[in-house]
Amino acid sequence: MYISFIFITILLSITLVALSKKLNFLLDIKSEKHKKFTSIQENYSIGGILLIIFFLLFYFNNIKYLNTVFFTSIFLIGLFSDLKILNNPKIRFILQTFFIFLFVYLLDIKIIDTRAEILNNLLESKLFNYFFVTFCLMILINGSNFVDGINTLLINYYIIVFGTLLIFFPDYAYQEELLKYLTTLLLIILVFNLNGKIILGDSGSYLLGLFAGIYLINFSNQYVLISPFFIILLLWYPCFELLFSMIRRKKSKLTMYEPDIYHLHQMLFSFLKRKISVKSNINHLIASSLINFYNVIIVLIGINFIYQTSKLMIIIIFNLIVYSLIYFFLRKTKKY
Repeated sequence: MYISFIFITILLSITLVALSKKLNFLLDIKSEKHKKFTSIQENYSIGGILLIIFFLLFYFNNIKYLNTVFFTSIFLIGLFSDLKILNNPKIRFILQTFFIFLFVYLLDIKIIDTRAEILNNLLESKLFNYFFVTFCLMILINGSNFVDGINTLLINYYIIVFGTLLIFFPDYAYQEELLKYLTTLLLIILVFNLNGKIILGDSGSYLLGLFAGIYLINFSNQYVLISPFFIILLLWYPCFELLFSMIRRKKSKLTMYEPDIYHLHQMLFSFLKRKISVKSNINHLIASSLINFYNVIIVLIGINFIYQTSKLMIIIIFNLIVYSLIYFFLRKTKKY
C-alpha cells in the first residue's frame, strides 16, 4: 500500500506538470515584484492540488464530510488566488475568516489549556474559544503563505514539524498513518520543488497551515501533559513571520495586506545572491536550508523540555530575538 502510494503520487505529479505545461494552467506568472525578486523561472502552482486530493481521499474515506468541505473551501480560496481570479487580499482574508470560524464552530475545535490562567478562564466561553482558535489558524495559514517565498522553505519546514512527531513521539502521534503518508507526499513534492517545477502556491500553503494547526490543536488537547508552548515552538516561525511583517508594515505605513520583498527569507536570499555566484535554485536551497537548519536545532533542544513551559517560553523568546537581529542586520546590508 505504501509503495503503491509513492508510485501513484510520483506519476500523478509528473502528469500534472505535463498537463499544466500543455494547457498553460496554474502557471505562476512572475508579474508581481515579490515573485520576480527571487525567480523568473517558469513553475506551476499545483502543490495544492496534490494536497487537496490527499486530504479529500482521507477525510472522505473516514466519513468526515465536514472536514472535506472545510478543506475544500480553504483550498478554493487559495486556488482562485493562484488563478488570479481572487486578487484582492482583503476579500481573501474575509473569506478565510468566515469559513474558518464556521467550521471551527461546526467541528467544535477548541483549545483546552494554554498554561495561562487568565486566558484559560476566557477560553471557558465557547464563543471566545472559537474566535481564539480562528485567530490562531488565520495567523498560521497566512504566515505559512508568507514563508512560502523561496523553494523548499515551507515544505521542508512542515516536514520537520511532522517528522518530529513521527520520530520522537510515536506513542503520542495519533493518526500516525495519516502523518506518515502526508510527510511522504511532502517529500515527493519537495523533489519537484527543488528546481521550482512544482510550487505549493497559495492553495498549498493554506492547506498545509490549516492541517498543521488543527492537527496540533487536537494533539495538544489529547496529551495535556505536554506543554502547549511546545506546539508554539513547532509553529513559531510562520506565525512570527506574519506578526512581525504586520508590525513592520504598520510602522513603515505600508499596506498591511499587499505582498512585499522585505521578508527575512527574501533578504537572506538576496544576501546570498550577492555573496555567492551560483544558480538561483542553489541560492533558494541554501537560504531555506539555513533557516530550517536553525529550526531543526531549536526543535531538538525543545524536545528535552516538552513538559516545562517556562523553559519553552525562554526558547521561543530567544527565537524572536535571533529572528529580529538577523532581520535588521540583513536589512542594513542592502537598500531595496
